[in-house]
Amino acid sequence: MIAKYISLKDDLILYMREICIQPCADCNYECMSGKCKYHGDGVYSLFEQFNIADKIFFIVPMYCGNPSALYFILNERSQGYFMQNENQWNNMVEKLYIIGVYGSAEEYPVFLRSFALQYSFADVEKHILGFERHKYKQKMDSFLLDEDDVKLKLDIFINRH
Repeated sequence: MIAKYISLKDDLILYMREICIQPCADCNYECMSGKCKYHGDGVYSLFEQFNIADKIFFIVPMYCGNPSALYFILNERSQGYFMQNENQWNNMVEKLYIIGVYGSAEEYPVFLRSFALQYSFADVEKHILGFERHKYKQKMDSFLLDEDDVKLKLDIFINRH
């Protein structure tokens, strides 16, 4: 629901759960010296979409203290893509914004920091926004957008005034 809230009418919303992505497995590390064995799945076309996007938002939930498994699969597969397209990495990072939804910073202090380290953002606060569900007394199945404060923070983060 956050994706729909922050998007404009003509924005493209891609859900990782709907993209056919083969995890790195059962290969001989072809991506290290050439083309990934799974080049034909949805990951490469996803990264091509990133190239033409004005902004890229990753909305990453935390499960069991870590980003979702789909995020890890995307991250793992990005290595093969960006090894062959190194010139596109900085462009993608400049356009990338991460919204992390997790329990609490007290319980999981490294959740948001892991994104900052991975992407080496020049301005971390500009690129990463975190929502601690516990501050809003919400559980995994709760609806963060019921909170006006969440909407306000999202509006500021995406520069919607």
